[in-house]
Amino acid sequence: MKKNIAKDKIKNGIPSIGTWVSSGNPLVCETLANTGIDWINIECEHSSVDLGDLIHCFRAVEHTDIPVFVRVAGSDPLIIKRVLDTGALGVVVPDIKNAEEAKRAIDACRYPPEGKRGIGATRPNAVYSDYMDHANEEICVVLMIEDIEAVNRIDSIMEVPGVDVIFIGPNDLAATLNVPLGMDNQHPKHVEAVETVLRAGKKHGIPTGIHCGSPEEVSRRIAQGFLWMPIASDVAVMRSAFMTSVTKIEEMTESTGINSDGKFY
Repeated sequence: MKKNIAKDKIKNGIPSIGTWVSSGNPLVCETLANTGIDWINIECEHSSVDLGDLIHCFRAVEHTDIPVFVRVAGSDPLIIKRVLDTGALGVVVPDIKNAEEAKRAIDACRYPPEGKRGIGATRPNAVYSDYMDHANEEICVVLMIEDIEAVNRIDSIMEVPGVDVIFIGPNDLAATLNVPLGMDNQHPKHVEAVETVLRAGKKHGIPTGIHCGSPEEVSRRIAQGFLWMPIASDVAVMRSAFMTSVTKIEEMTESTGINSDGKFY
């Protein structure tokens, strides 16, 4: 079975950097898998990406070492089962609020006796003859903390056996705190909540992550002790790059005396 290099890194205290793929495009996945990042995560909570799209994304990076995670729409075991049986090496479960929800998600990702995942992963078993022998150890379970209720219960959530990563969703957390949204949120209430989760992670020996918006933030989060961080997303980076390019073109044409319609003035 394919080794989950991201899970291996964080288990050894080494930061692991990836990115979000909101487009669900196989070419984007294939391109990103050759950029030096450790993993990619397909966005299936806030997108139209379906299982048919996922199969092609998995195939696009099969020849690389890069594991593919999937953010599912919720902790429903039926949702998680189908994503894993399609070939995901990691599952990101949104909005975990308590230990019961955490256990439900973890059980859905692990074969008995460690969990309650059903037998019958047709595609992974076809690709890897030893899938059943190593799935429990290679599949990474990432539980998202996105609500102040979860922050207040973070110790009991981290005490559930089988948690691989606790991952902070900064914008949803900000919304529940009733503070302004944004990556690298510096509102005192937000900073305090993030520090509470990070302290709990260090106390319980659970790798902790947070979504970052820039390389500078990733560097600072690593210094703080975070280990699993996506930087931006394919759509965000594309949008930013094109906006920057268009702005530069406009500035250059203005300096050379050319109107936006290409005529000299």
